[in-house]
Amino acid sequence: MYCVVVGDIVDSRAVDTDIRKRITTALQSAFDRINTDYIGSLMTTFGMVRGDAFEGVMLTQYHAPQIVQDIIKAAYSVEKTKVRISVVLGQLTVTSDDRNIADGPAFHTAFEKLEKLKTRESTHWLQVSFDIGSLAQSLVNSHLALMTALTKGWTNKQHEIVWAMEKHGGRQKAVGKMLGIPPSVVSKQLKAANYDAYRQAWEGLTDYLINMDEYTTEDKPIIEKSYVPHFNRGLYELERQRNFEAAQYHFQIALNTAKNEMDKDDPLLIPLYNKLARASIFTEKYEDASRFINECMRLQEKMPKARMQYAETLLIHAELNHVIKDYLAAKELYQKALDIARELLGDDHDFTGSMYNSYASLHYHMSDYDEALKYFKMALRNTKEERSIDYATMLSNIARCHYATKNYKQATLYAEEALILHEENLPPNHKYIKSLRQLLSDLKNHEGGA
Repeated sequence: MYCVVVGDIVDSRAVDTDIRKRITTALQSAFDRINTDYIGSLMTTFGMVRGDAFEGVMLTQYHAPQIVQDIIKAAYSVEKTKVRISVVLGQLTVTSDDRNIADGPAFHTAFEKLEKLKTRESTHWLQVSFDIGSLAQSLVNSHLALMTALTKGWTNKQHEIVWAMEKHGGRQKAVGKMLGIPPSVVSKQLKAANYDAYRQAWEGLTDYLINMDEYTTEDKPIIEKSYVPHFNRGLYELERQRNFEAAQYHFQIALNTAKNEMDKDDPLLIPLYNKLARASIFTEKYEDASRFINECMRLQEKMPKARMQYAETLLIHAELNHVIKDYLAAKELYQKALDIARELLGDDHDFTGSMYNSYASLHYHMSDYDEALKYFKMALRNTKEERSIDYATMLSNIARCHYATKNYKQATLYAEEALILHEENLPPNHKYIKSLRQLLSDLKNHEGGA
C-alpha cells in the first residue's frame, strides 16, 4: 500500500504568465522542503509534471494530511491560487524512485479522483480527495466535508490568523505579535472561524491514517505482504512515540520483506537501512548500526554526494561515532553532512537544524558548553513546529548545558518548558519525561534554582 499524491493548479490556463511562474516557484519551493523534511518517508520526490500538475509517492500515509496542507498554502500564497489534490492508498505494479516511471492501480485511481474533483467546479480553496481503500472511507469523506463546510465562509483575516496559528504551534500571543493585533482579536477571529473544530478534523484524519497500520501487530492478520505497512509502523514508533525497540522490530521486518521484493542494489532500500541504523543506535546495537550504515554507503557509492539522502547517512554515521565516543570521527562526519545541508537547503531549514542539534550534542559531550549552546540555539531557531518532540528535546538539551555551567535559573526555565511539551507528546512513563523530572529535582537542590 503506497500513498500516491497527484494534483494540479485550478484554472492554470487563465493565469497570467508571470503569475504562473510565481505559482510554480512557490510550489517547487514547497516540494523541496517536503522532499527534505520527509526524506525517509518518500518513494519518489514531489515535483511538477506536465506543466501545471504535480506528483509524489510516499511510503507512509500518515504524513499525507500535513503535506497536503503545505501544498495548498504554498499555492494560495500567490494571488490566492487554488489547487486540486487527490491522495490514494493503493498498490503499484512498477516501483521506482523516479515519479515518471512509478505506475500502477494507485496512480490510476488518483487520476480518476482528480478528474471527479474537476467536475465539481468548486471555487473553494480546499479541493481534496482521500481514497484510503478501506471500509472507513465514509468517515474520511465526512471529515473532508466538515472541513469544507467550516472554512467556506472564512474571511481573509480569519484565513491569515488560522494559518498563522498553525505555523506558530497554536500560540495566540505569538500570532498577535506577528500580525500586529491584540490577542483578544486573535481569539475572537479563531472562534468565528471554528478553528478548534477545523484543527480537530485534520488531527482526526491524521490519527486514523496513523492507526491504519495496526494490522501489522502480531495478534492481527497482515493484510498485504509488503514491506510498506511495517515501514509505516516503524516510522510511527520512531518519530511519534520514541519507542526505539518497536521501531527497530518493524524496520527489520520491513527490510527483510523488501529484500525479497527488490534487487539488493535497489536505491529504494536506502531509507530502510538509514532508519534501521538510527533505531539500532538508540537500542545500543552498535555493530548492527555499523553494518546497516555500510550497506547504505555501498548503495550510494556511485550516486552524487550532494544529496540529502547521503547527508542523512553521514549524519547517522556521525551519531554512531558519537555514542561510541570516537569524537574526532564524529565531528568530521557531522561537518560533511552540514556542508551538504547548507549547500542544498541553507542555514535556516529544519533538516539543517536537526544537524545543528546533533553537532551541538557532540560539543556537549566533549564538555565544550559554549559551542554546544551556540549550536543548540541555532537548531532551536530552525525548528518550525514549536510544540513538537524535537523542539522539546532541544529545550531539554539547552537546559542541560546551563546546568553543566551552573546557570541553574536558565536551566530550570528551559527544563520546565521542555517537560510540558514532552508530557503533551509522549506516553506518561517515557524515559525523556523521567529524565527531565530528575533534572528539575536536581535543580531544586541548588538554592531554589538561582
